[in-house]
Amino acid sequence: MRQMTYAAATVLMAAALACSPRDRQETANRADSAADDVRDAVREGADEVRDQARDARDYAYAQRNDFRRDIDLRLEGLDEQIAELERDTKRGVDKARDSALVDIRMARKTVDRDLNRLESATESSWDEAKRSVNESVYALQEAVRRQLPDAKPMGGTGPS
Repeated sequence: MRQMTYAAATVLMAAALACSPRDRQETANRADSAADDVRDAVREGADEVRDQARDARDYAYAQRNDFRRDIDLRLEGLDEQIAELERDTKRGVDKARDSALVDIRMARKTVDRDLNRLESATESSWDEAKRSVNESVYALQEAVRRQLPDAKPMGGTGPS
């Protein structure tokens, strides 16, 4: 990453020294725009890392109420996104989108099933139950993310 930064700085300096004032201004504007894009990508990456760290947090059996509360908070946001997707989708118009919504609903039911199992988990079965919930919530999250209008390949860095 550092090498790319140095290379970009070198290109910008060479372009600035060899260009007219108007070209220098355009280059500066592009550099500012690129910096804004990088800043946004870093923020998004930090949010993803924070979410994954929350998933990976080792909740002990004694902390099962905290784990459930954190999962419920995540599900509230996902349920809002699912409701928005359903409102924005006209049935029968886009069969792929209809199919994706069916998959999302099935993934949500899987989360509910795993949460029910979590309620009856004992200390010896806690790790497996927790893993199962984390996996099903992550699968739901990814299914929803793929259907969002601003979803882009490669973490938002690819072509739209």
